[in-house]
Amino acid sequence: MDNENTTLKTGYLLKFEPNKRWKIRWLVLHEDQLTCHHRRDKTVIVTFISLHGASVICPCLDDPVADAQGVFKIVLPEGEEIYLQAAGRKDREGWAHAIGAVIRSISGSKQVSNGSVPFPAFRAKVNVSEILGAIQDPDAGVMLANHVRNGAVHKNCFKGSDVVDWLIRWSIVRKRDAGSAMVQTVLKLGHVQEVDINDGAAGASAKFSDDDKLYRFTSLNLGGKRNSYYDSTDSDSESSDEEEENANVDVKHRKGKILRERFLLKRRHIAKDWRVVRVILREKPSTVEYGRAIAQSIASISSAKFIDLEKYDVQMSRKDSFSSGSGSKGKVKKKICLKDKTGKGRCHIFKVKDEEEWYEWNSILQQLTGQKQVTL
Repeated sequence: MDNENTTLKTGYLLKFEPNKRWKIRWLVLHEDQLTCHHRRDKTVIVTFISLHGASVICPCLDDPVADAQGVFKIVLPEGEEIYLQAAGRKDREGWAHAIGAVIRSISGSKQVSNGSVPFPAFRAKVNVSEILGAIQDPDAGVMLANHVRNGAVHKNCFKGSDVVDWLIRWSIVRKRDAGSAMVQTVLKLGHVQEVDINDGAAGASAKFSDDDKLYRFTSLNLGGKRNSYYDSTDSDSESSDEEEENANVDVKHRKGKILRERFLLKRRHIAKDWRVVRVILREKPSTVEYGRAIAQSIASISSAKFIDLEKYDVQMSRKDSFSSGSGSKGKVKKKICLKDKTGKGRCHIFKVKDEEEWYEWNSILQQLTGQKQVTL
């Protein structure tokens, strides 16, 4: 397979490893698979994840780390669950949407429907997106459960008869034949797939069955609640005076609206090499928060550092003038350089993954600082 021609999305994500620890990995999404690498410039594939018969669940409400943000998971046909964590909610949704689109293109037909789809057995026209949103509603949607078949546990599944019962209960259809026709269309578009309980290989079946056969969504949006990490007004009444004093300093910086959350490379000041960090860009006040690329927790939040953009000049570099010299192979590197206006402070250098992301950061930073960016 030609990876250059089939690369759909790339970026750093945290992956939950078998040793129960989160590790930063460079992930590449292709037309039918997801490959995991130790580093961006490495061609060796550490993990190969086939997306045939898989499903993606976002957000993940049963993640291994309590209150972790940006977590979603990929469920493989045999039941294995792969947990991934993005830098933030928007990045998480972007990855889940892209992976879900790939799974649908594999398991369903090549048809794409953004408008109304007529159902022969149902006189009205129904929007597929609206129906899917209603069926997946955590409170009023079809009931998802764990089913045991042939000794294997299949999570977040539903029986074919259950979804037809739901359509009739909510008066979306009047007869079971009409409900089966509606689900058949959703199945054909790849939004729903049959769970094969014989060998674990799931995929789009030829015909929907209104019986005990198991089905699941290729992309399941469970809807999540934001925790205190995104709400700077929350406080811990049991914290000590010293912790509260430190928290008050962080609250000042975290009051701003989050504009971007990404995993970027940052040049270290002493070693002069690059490491992956979580970067959060805020406005009012305009700050850049960065910290270690680890699972979000109280420890990771308290160890974060802040850059006040009012005290820094922003330079956008398109040349590899700060290259460490290893593994670059002449590739153009896009960088963000934050220089202290007094000339006495440190220079913070971040590296983005590609030109598109470079232009996004350039545009936002220009609006925040009011500076005409200097492009090197």
